[in-house]
Amino acid sequence: MTLGDWRSYDGIADRYDRVWSARFKAVARRICALVPPRAGDRVLDIGTGTGIVARTLSECAQKPGLIVGCDPSVGMLLRARAQVAGLHVLAGDATALPFGDESFDLVTASFVLSHVRDYRKALREVSRVLRPSGLFAATNWAPSSDPYSAAWSNCLAEATSRLEAERALEEVAPWEGHFSQPGALEAALSRASFVPNRSDTVTVESDMTVDRFLEDRELSSGGRLGFHLLGIEGWERFRAATGKKFQARFGFSFRYHRDALIAIARRQG
Repeated sequence: MTLGDWRSYDGIADRYDRVWSARFKAVARRICALVPPRAGDRVLDIGTGTGIVARTLSECAQKPGLIVGCDPSVGMLLRARAQVAGLHVLAGDATALPFGDESFDLVTASFVLSHVRDYRKALREVSRVLRPSGLFAATNWAPSSDPYSAAWSNCLAEATSRLEAERALEEVAPWEGHFSQPGALEAALSRASFVPNRSDTVTVESDMTVDRFLEDRELSSGGRLGFHLLGIEGWERFRAATGKKFQARFGFSFRYHRDALIAIARRQG
């Protein structure tokens, strides 16, 4: 990472897939199983990042006719376009989608709504670009309940302060706590006049070394702000000290898991 704008995903695009893609792809595969695109469907993936959901949908048995990835991060879109054959990418804001009315049969937003400050406006935009009876799939992480995440949060709070850790999440993902609660995605979709279709929960498991877990957390909103506040040398000292604490408490590796919530809804029409 660099000491530029810590909120920007451009700065972590080169590490995003290596660190996070396996977990995101597990959820993307479940989305594909729940709402497999039909041959010829027009699909929009909002907040596509490096194209993990788009790539998974493109690999379905019935390939959609068009897949478009939309994201505000140009750095992420460049990686997505390079990695997903046939993917069309466009930089854009979820609250002002640069597409015409009723343009898509399926819209996905995986781990995205929690990052959009005016998510209600984003949902109105999803409804606008979906064709009548088109489907929308949204996901969010459930609350973390593992000792590793709790230990990381405590270490980061000691290094930067609890208030700074809370600020990081508020600035990058202001609705994370809200949408992590069971039923919150479905309630938001219902209020936006979508018709709930199906809900599901996926448990994503990973074998983690301490170094890999710390790299994972370094890319989180709190980790990026912590790096920005502590500087390169300060962050290196923090990470080394935290690694020793983790190894003393958990050993050199452990099994990490977290649930992902999935909500599927249909546009009225």
